[in-house]
Order: sequence, then C-alpha cells, then structure tokens
Amino acid sequence: MPKSQTGSSTDRYGFTLIELVVVIVVLSLIGLISLPLLVNRIDGNERAKLRRIAGTVKQLYNEATLTRDEHELVFDLERNSLQAYRLRTVSADRVEREPFRRELDLEPLNLQQIEVEGQGSFRSGQITVRVFPLGWMEQTRLLVRQTRGDEVQMIFSPLTGTTRIDEVQNRAL
Repeated sequence: MPKSQTGSSTDRYGFTLIELVVVIVVLSLIGLISLPLLVNRIDGNERAKLRRIAGTVKQLYNEATLTRDEHELVFDLERNSLQAYRLRTVSADRVEREPFRRELDLEPLNLQQIEVEGQGSFRSGQITVRVFPLGWMEQTRLLVRQTRGDEVQMIFSPLTGTTRIDEVQNRAL
C-alpha cells in the first residue's frame, strides 16, 4: 500500500460523508419533483376521461346534425360505462340501432347520478339520452365521483352539445 509523505494511505475504499450527503440531497430533490408529477398524472387520467365523455357527446351531437339521424347516449350506472348509438331508418316501420363508437369504460371515474330533463333523476340502471337530428339533445346532468372522493357535475347543453364541468360543493344536483 503506497503511503503519502504524511504517513496516511492514498487509497480510497469508500465515500466521504460529504459525498453521501450530496447523493441524498439529489435523490430528495428528484423525489420532490417527481411526486407532484405522479399525482398530476393520476388526476390527469380523470381529467382525460371527463374530456373524453364531453368529446363523445359533442361528436354525437355534430354527427346527428350532419347525418340527420337520431343518436342515443346510453349511460350504464352498474357497468360504469357509456355507449353511443346511431338510429338508422331502414324502412318506414323499422329503425336499426348501430353502435357509433366502441363502449367507453369510465374508470377511474364513477357515475353516481344522472338527471335527464323530462325523465327524472337516476342512480341505477341504463339511462338513454336522445340526440335529435336538428341540433338538439335532452339536457342532461351527470354527477361523477373521482378516485379521491371529489364530485364533479357535467352539464350537457341541449342547444350546442357542449359540456360544462363544475366541481360540486354539495351532493344535491
């Protein structure tokens, strides 16, 4: 083992205390930066699903206006899903119901309640919202619970097919 002039060894077999502190500080900073990003990603999945619901409603509204065919949105509270259909007139007495898009699973959101003007308020079952060919749909409100327990209300405008999303302060629609 080589010796320095002062008599101590010049070989190093470990890390100094300062090096260990620097590594711990760097890892802590990375953790502090990445934790909010991870939380935002979880919230981002929920926001993306809310936007997807709103986009489906708007697309169905536009499609009904362009094709002059009636469309339906079917919310299934038990399966926590949304399905869109196009009602195509085959003959004077026969209408076919064809899927417009594939079924949309609403996880991580949870449908709590649906209120359709003229039909009432529902907490279970399948609820159908009609989108008419001349640019009108039934006014609908959805109460949706997010994973951390917050509730959001989605309101579909009957004249434009747009969706307003509000946080709910109290549980009543």
